[in-house]
Amino acid sequence: MPRRVFLHVGAPKSGTTYLQSRLRANRRGLRAYGVRYPLGWFADPRLHYWAALEVTDSDHGVDPRHVDGSWRRLLRRVRRARGDVVVSHEMLAKAAGDQAARALADLAATGAEVHVVLTARDLARELTSGWQETLKFGSRTTFRRYLDNAQAGRSGFMQGFDPTRVLAVWGADLPAERIHVVTAPPPGHDADLLWSRFLAALGVGEAELPREASQANASVGIPEAQVLRRLNRRLGEDARRGGALSPLIEGIVVSGALASRRSPRITLGPADHPWVAERSDAWIEWLRERGVRVHGDLDDLRPGEPDPDWVDPDVLMPQKVAGAALDTVEVLLGEVSARRVRPTERVRRAWARLRS
Repeated sequence: MPRRVFLHVGAPKSGTTYLQSRLRANRRGLRAYGVRYPLGWFADPRLHYWAALEVTDSDHGVDPRHVDGSWRRLLRRVRRARGDVVVSHEMLAKAAGDQAARALADLAATGAEVHVVLTARDLARELTSGWQETLKFGSRTTFRRYLDNAQAGRSGFMQGFDPTRVLAVWGADLPAERIHVVTAPPPGHDADLLWSRFLAALGVGEAELPREASQANASVGIPEAQVLRRLNRRLGEDARRGGALSPLIEGIVVSGALASRRSPRITLGPADHPWVAERSDAWIEWLRERGVRVHGDLDDLRPGEPDPDWVDPDVLMPQKVAGAALDTVEVLLGEVSARRVRPTERVRRAWARLRS
């Protein structure tokens, strides 16, 4: 059997950050199965991200010195790796046909048999998670407008969520047995189930790969989302991806202050359930007819019924928003205070974090 490259192309908001974190944590265990997950210098996982930016010609405000040549650097590691290789980033889902064709040809030129892996979650949860992601990076769009844009095909996220478009691009010239769809389990299931399904796509058992993910995307509730929208409106371009304040918003405001609060969750409402369910049925039927290899159950891609006590994320919650804003101020003040510590102490704490 020739060695294989498993190219994990997304979709966004389908558990990709969690899976990439577990791949990184279990690199040693994967080697026992003859699988490599190549990283950059000092095991930097951003190499896959930078390479995906270069392949798709995307600008996320990343220093061009990191992006330029990153795909070539990743290819070099793929070529030198012994055994099968996993390349993973959800940015690849937005690739155009010519971009995907070049990337697939480059991977095939390493002497490997290329397999494409798509992780997919039910569209209702992908949409709500996608809106939160836009808010983290400066969007001021209401939930209603975001959903209207998605339904009308005016959403970049929606292109990545659509398995028929992504696999038509990445799997156009591949036989069905080399196209893998990993379905995210419905709500209430342990994340380990997604991990085991992903490993099954790689042909790997999970007994020796128990290390947990150290990273996953933070989610926020309704009042926290409203804080972010207002903050983005106030900060303007500085809050956009690549803006001066974007790292602080994602790393401190969202992860440090807002994600830990218990608030009404953002879910899809009854008015949007019919079109989302209809779109999902069409996608499931296409995947069945295409004959791709499914790891999980395609019925997991059907959206659940709306919560009877659904709360509209655009309805103002003055008291809850004020509470979320005050919590954010408290966390930011704590961060400012911590940064006033002596440089030697900051180095000691940074070293301790690195070791942990």
